[in-house]
Amino acid sequence: MVYVFLVVLFYAVVSYFEVPRMLKHNMRREFYTFIAVCILGFVLAAGQILDLPLPNVMKGIETVVRPVYKAVEGLLLPPELRP
Repeated sequence: MVYVFLVVLFYAVVSYFEVPRMLKHNMRREFYTFIAVCILGFVLAAGQILDLPLPNVMKGIETVVRPVYKAVEGLLLPPELRP
């Protein structure tokens, strides 16, 4: 439980320094992106600390990237080396 407190403290300190600067300079899009990334990071960090079953991010990335990789590989390889 101490580690969850440290994660909350970390995000609070980072937000303390970053949020006022973004709002002062009217950086609304950056502020919303910052909040979204912080929430995602906090949820993943807390899930790791509490041993919750988290989704495997690599499987999602592989699902998106594999077709692109195959297409580029087919274009770049000479015909005799193509599978």
